[in-house]
Amino acid sequence: MTQRPSAPALVRSVCDVAARLAAGTPCAATVTTIRSRLDGPLRVAIAGRVKAGKSTLLNALVGERLAPTDAGECTRVVTAYREAVGYEVRAHRTDGTIEDLRFERQRGALRIDLNGRSADDIDWIEVGWPSSALRATTLVDTPGLGSINTGASRRTEEFFETENDPRNADAVIYLMRHLHRGDVDFLETFGDHSLADPSPINAMAVLSRADEIGAARLDALSSAARIAARYRSLDELRRTCATVVPVAGLLAETGLTLQEDEVASLRTLAALEQAELDELLLSADRFRAAGVSPVAPEVRADLLGRLGMFGVRYSVDALRSERVASASDLARELVTASGLPDLRRLLTEHFARRAELLKARSALRALRVVAHELASYDAEHSEQLEAEVERVEAASHEFAHLRLLHLVLSDQVSLSETEIAEVNAIIGAGSAVERLTRTPAAEPSTPATVALGAVDRWRRKGAHPRADVATREACETVARTYEALYVELTSS
Repeated sequence: MTQRPSAPALVRSVCDVAARLAAGTPCAATVTTIRSRLDGPLRVAIAGRVKAGKSTLLNALVGERLAPTDAGECTRVVTAYREAVGYEVRAHRTDGTIEDLRFERQRGALRIDLNGRSADDIDWIEVGWPSSALRATTLVDTPGLGSINTGASRRTEEFFETENDPRNADAVIYLMRHLHRGDVDFLETFGDHSLADPSPINAMAVLSRADEIGAARLDALSSAARIAARYRSLDELRRTCATVVPVAGLLAETGLTLQEDEVASLRTLAALEQAELDELLLSADRFRAAGVSPVAPEVRADLLGRLGMFGVRYSVDALRSERVASASDLARELVTASGLPDLRRLLTEHFARRAELLKARSALRALRVVAHELASYDAEHSEQLEAEVERVEAASHEFAHLRLLHLVLSDQVSLSETEIAEVNAIIGAGSAVERLTRTPAAEPSTPATVALGAVDRWRRKGAHPRADVATREACETVARTYEALYVELTSS
């Protein structure tokens, strides 16, 4: 039996056609970029309002303090961080030229010299860094939305609105401290443009700076978890993002880069008398203030900058209660408490496992834009490319599965929990037998009999008089998937 080409393979063939049709036009360079991105890592953008903690979260995901977190010019420019053999920083200027930039590490953080240029002179910055965390995923840090610096916010809006921009993203992590109408509006804008509605397929929300909730008390992260759970139940978020997870980015970043001398200072604080310690930990101002303490005020200020008030309280409590015994123990405790491991797991489940398909979707969407732009140079070639894009969209079961997943995740279909589990099983990875044996509806029978029975069952469900349009579409896609599995089983 001849195996059907995968969606990414089909999209690569469209890139080949586009390269031939666009040869000799300005569109040719765009096609080359699209193909390069299709063959490269998944590109995940980190977005959010000003001071949402985007750069801090990026640093936590990389495990190094790369992204600048101050209010300098670099934070007003879209910056992509990718894996490289060596260390390099380049500015892609608005006039189309590329310029190498000088940089240095200051206390572990990356400091980039823009050579006297302002953010308005630079389209985007590209940072190449030898990091295994960037091998499968390129992370893109974007300027804050809602900034008083309208230029910075505009750059982020343009980044997400331009279909075939080489900086653009296949997926997004959206940070919010509280849920604003603007947050929902952004997620709807970023939604999968190949679908009629916003999609949770390629977007995830993070309740950021979770350690600051409730005045940074020791129960702050528990409160953040409850708030995130409430957000996950809201219809407007379920339609636009896969999930909402609380993360304390600063806690994670510092846990991954914690120094022995910092732990020594925290241990000294933990040894104080209870009354003196309570007074010191009452507020950030009290903690920073000069006064009688075995730890100098400037050291306390550094600890506050690295850990935040919650992190200081949490670390001192962990050391004082002897939950941790060493610097490495405390580092692990901070990372676990931050919520970063949960976020990484969700990124794997929602993005990494379908990375090739998300990249193919982005490439196909960009190729459609190229087809429109090509009309200015050759109308016949434009029509040919448009037809190729439509052919692949219609012929690929994987894109149909992406659409099905969109309908299920955004609660647009009337399916039971068992039926949703069945959908996830049959569109997952593995052979036909493996996928069929994972289905909750499977009965003791041969896989081919299970597949054939499921075709009839889902077709009858889709034909029910009360089934809405979305449910009928989903049922038909499931039925066709079972048909393909049946053919695979009986033809081998």
